[in-house]
Amino acid sequence: MRRCLALLSVGLLAGCGSSAQLGAVQLVPNTPPAVAPAGDITWFLDSEPLTLDTDYHGATTEDTVVANLCDRLYQLQPDLTVRPWLVEEPAMPDPTTFVYRVRDGVRFHDGSTVTAEDVAFSLRRHAEDGNDESDEFGNVESIDVTGPMEVTVRLEEPDAQFKYRMAGDAGIVLNAGLVNRLGDDFGSPGRPDACSGPYYLDRWDAGDSLTIKRFPDYWNAELRPLTESIRFVWGDEWAAVNSLRTGAADGAYLDDPSMAPALSTSPELSLHFGLTTSAWQLIPTDRGPMSDVRLRTALSLSLDRQGMAEAAFRGAAEPWKLPVGAGTFGTGKALFEQAYQQIRDVPIRPGEQDLARARELVREAGPPSEPIVVANDGTAVGNVLANGVRDAGLKLGLPVEIRTVPPAQFSELFASPEARAGVDLLVNDWYLSKPDGLGMYDNVLPDSVNNYLNFRDEQYESTFASAAATYDDLQRARQVIRLQDEYLEHMLSIPLVMAPTTLAMSNRLTGAPVSSAYLTYPWAADLGRRS
Repeated sequence: MRRCLALLSVGLLAGCGSSAQLGAVQLVPNTPPAVAPAGDITWFLDSEPLTLDTDYHGATTEDTVVANLCDRLYQLQPDLTVRPWLVEEPAMPDPTTFVYRVRDGVRFHDGSTVTAEDVAFSLRRHAEDGNDESDEFGNVESIDVTGPMEVTVRLEEPDAQFKYRMAGDAGIVLNAGLVNRLGDDFGSPGRPDACSGPYYLDRWDAGDSLTIKRFPDYWNAELRPLTESIRFVWGDEWAAVNSLRTGAADGAYLDDPSMAPALSTSPELSLHFGLTTSAWQLIPTDRGPMSDVRLRTALSLSLDRQGMAEAAFRGAAEPWKLPVGAGTFGTGKALFEQAYQQIRDVPIRPGEQDLARARELVREAGPPSEPIVVANDGTAVGNVLANGVRDAGLKLGLPVEIRTVPPAQFSELFASPEARAGVDLLVNDWYLSKPDGLGMYDNVLPDSVNNYLNFRDEQYESTFASAAATYDDLQRARQVIRLQDEYLEHMLSIPLVMAPTTLAMSNRLTGAPVSSAYLTYPWAADLGRRS
């Protein structure tokens, strides 16, 4: 079996085979199709899920599991296109109305039938204030059952992104009766899932493992899993390396791509690299020095992004100018690539840093009265990137304090204003569940739960509205490019690096997708043996 681990001059890992390319980098959406059952396998996660209720908390760990349990209205494909799934292609009597026909014959894991009432309940629940997906519904005027298997969603304004929203966690359809019966216990260990996907939750032994099993009555013949069950275990990055190398785990989507070199020498493993919608970045808050755009821009101008990529990812990442990955470029790829080359204030090569201008911005803003607090999750990548920020701060006379937060508590910084009250910057790999940059740029709209800066700007909101209302893909790409320019003008987050989606898997297995679609696509359903 051929393994592929080629470090390119641009700093990225090349995939074995290609269906997408950015510069010299070749990435694949899928591994070759499986042809035989795989039985029971063990899969490694970077941490234990906090919950399986993505309305409460949906991050990489949780989504890796939930993607196999829960169907959505639309389904994101490994090639980062979307298609209708639990519903037929909607009728659109006007640009702000979507009339969905719910598919017949779909059953939840408890045997009950998926109804229009379940769909409407789920969308309304996702839209509730404070829930993780609520910002996806800021433009929704009403969600109504309008027929026996029909749901109508009316928007306040046209929204070309809405189909992508319905392929993410905002489109998950839940069993309304079961969720209501479980109440606050829904999503916790010892409780069933409330979904209709190709796998169901078999057991969750808190602190030890979580197992999902093939659902025998799955409605869609296109997804007939070859793998009987997946047992999820978890630990830090070196536990992952040891488990994969010894065969204790059969595979993992690596949260830390810098582990790839340590795995590349194992004759029992294959490494695969795919297109991603995500980028590592610094997420600012409004509590202290980083609320000043001049200091955010000064810091961006001073960062050694290539050095950070090499130190944190051992060359398995590319210094990057955008808060979104290249997987968001879509049909406007040529336009986005051209615009990318013209981005200012985000130097990506040694010697491009503009320290003179950065120091002038610091003088204009005035020295902060307290250190800039940078929080990271304590992983090797998080620590290295945080230290890169401190090094840049030293060049400008800006004191930087690093605060290390364990991964389980780090996620609370995004959910709780109280938890991040003493933090100025969050080091984070922000992924999108939809292949459209608007999914990042809407995080700083006034009604977004992720607008940690409390940013408001009429011009930005107007540009976003124009892009969101443009259904033609190429025209929308031009609007999004204008929006990303405004985003970076305000430096609403500070881009750092882009790392490919990285899959490490036993040589006996194949079929799993490699792109970042695995976070919402039921990847385990494609997994099986090579022969």
